[in-house]
Amino acid sequence: KGYKAVDASSGINAEYGEFYMFLLLIASWLYSSQCKKLDAQNDKAVTPVILVPGIFGSQLDGWYNKKTVPHYYCTKDSKTWTTLWLCVECMLPPTLPCWVDTMKLNISDVKNAKNVDGVQTKVNDFGYTDGISYLDKNRYVVQYEIMVEGFVSKLGYKRGVNIRGAPYDYRYSPTSEVGQMYMTRLKYLVEETYELNKNNRVMFIAHSMGNPYLVNFFKQMEQAWKDKYIAGYIAIAGVFGGSAKAIRALMSGETEDLPGPILNPLSMRDFQQTLPTIYWLMPPAKMWSDTTFVFANGRNYTAEQYTALMKDAKIPFGPAMYDTIKEVPLFEPDLGVDVYCIHGINQTTPFQFRYPPGGFPDSRPETINGNGDGTVNVRSLHLCKQFKRLKGYKAVDGVWATHLEILKRDDIIDYIVMLVDNNNRRLNGEHVIDF
Repeated sequence: KGYKAVDASSGINAEYGEFYMFLLLIASWLYSSQCKKLDAQNDKAVTPVILVPGIFGSQLDGWYNKKTVPHYYCTKDSKTWTTLWLCVECMLPPTLPCWVDTMKLNISDVKNAKNVDGVQTKVNDFGYTDGISYLDKNRYVVQYEIMVEGFVSKLGYKRGVNIRGAPYDYRYSPTSEVGQMYMTRLKYLVEETYELNKNNRVMFIAHSMGNPYLVNFFKQMEQAWKDKYIAGYIAIAGVFGGSAKAIRALMSGETEDLPGPILNPLSMRDFQQTLPTIYWLMPPAKMWSDTTFVFANGRNYTAEQYTALMKDAKIPFGPAMYDTIKEVPLFEPDLGVDVYCIHGINQTTPFQFRYPPGGFPDSRPETINGNGDGTVNVRSLHLCKQFKRLKGYKAVDGVWATHLEILKRDDIIDYIVMLVDNNNRRLNGEHVIDF
């Protein structure tokens, strides 16, 4: 009726079997509870984020096969896609003319600026974050990376899923053919991101010229579309009323504070004078009217005298280029979305430029500074206070408050993460944190 044989080890197992079974049940219960907790977290509504960079804020790749080059040592055929921006080694003095010859635009028709013959370009990593986290592929020059990592570490966001980048070719205006292709692509990215995140609306975060780009994007979208897909828009260092530095770029070249001995601004001028967006960012005459920005040749040039200024600076195509872009808005008060505004203040910011006798436009002007964030003048920054659906405003000074460094500032990143997290809390019926 029964038979049992045991040895020492099985005897011990029999003695402690019930205890082992109890531990197994506890472990199983803990594992099941953790899985349910993770499932509950995954079921929570999350506000996805799309990041839009500013001018010179998107990595650009190029493939070229050119018939002519400016110097014998310049490469005519890249043979594959290669980095154009930011390519630090390309911008060293011996190779800089080669780079300029590839990056500048063909403006024989100012209404249809395009790549020079034999050059193709594309942005890097659209929809993901690598193309806007760093300006260069070697990851030396940080842009959005610290903010992206803030969302990943603090809120558990995933790159390419609910924290995404929307780089664009910053050389072209939003109304150009290339700009309009970007607008279409951005619309599809919003809709895809919405669906990837269980039909939760998207929060935009834009920096610098990315803000006027979004102004034009929102103007094109129907209100019903914005109501369905857009949770809000966080504007950082918006160039809503232009920047005086754009004038200096056209006249004498601009290198964004790179040291002159390494990169002479005049070397960049030929490139920058072909970019419609530089003309777009000049302080608009409708806002600045009789404000004098340039003192040269015994004249005072105001915002209403850009045509004369460009003619005197020997930019023959400049007035026609400016005419194609001057009516494209940098700012509109009613975008049909909620807006949060952030910018730096009380930083030394170029405002007016005085050239020595006989030194216009090739010499470096004396810069008369004013208030702003180091790049954008304060009057331009303050336009964001006029948004009809402004939900939050924050101006900061001190360390890390300049136009570029503000993207790396801890308290600003915490503030932005909290804004988005509070939207998540509202979606999930949770307590919103006051800050």
